[in-house]
Amino acid sequence: MEYIKKRADTIKKKYRTSCPFELCESMGITVLRFDLPENVNGFYYKYLKNYIIIINENLEYDSARVTAAHELGHILLHNTTNTFQLIENTDIPLQRLENEADYFASCLLIDENELKSSYTDQTLTASDIAAISGIPEKLVKLYAHYQGYDF
Repeated sequence: MEYIKKRADTIKKKYRTSCPFELCESMGITVLRFDLPENVNGFYYKYLKNYIIIINENLEYDSARVTAAHELGHILLHNTTNTFQLIENTDIPLQRLENEADYFASCLLIDENELKSSYTDQTLTASDIAAISGIPEKLVKLYAHYQGYDF
């Protein structure tokens, strides 16, 4: 998982932002919002040589931001993987790909300084960081797990 953290850090440094919407714009990735089924936050697909991220228009900003970061993770980590084909034609568990995209999103969106201060001071919990940052607690805990923090 170290390569995922490095990939996210490299992208943030190169484009001087951790905002997935700004990153997508800078990288030429189109982000569109559509009315999707309630259980679908978003997905990405490739049309010709262009990547497109579709996000459920009913999501609040923070959820849309996390979804965009997650889908950007798929594009940067799994762009040769056709998820729909894997589901239909193989027994490969897709949870690994989803976990990697979640971890990428957490690496992109979590402020390392905020996390380090909470870990050192023991004043903030994973729930607190999630509430402050608008990132789901699940992603905060995933990040903390792979970075060696104990919440």
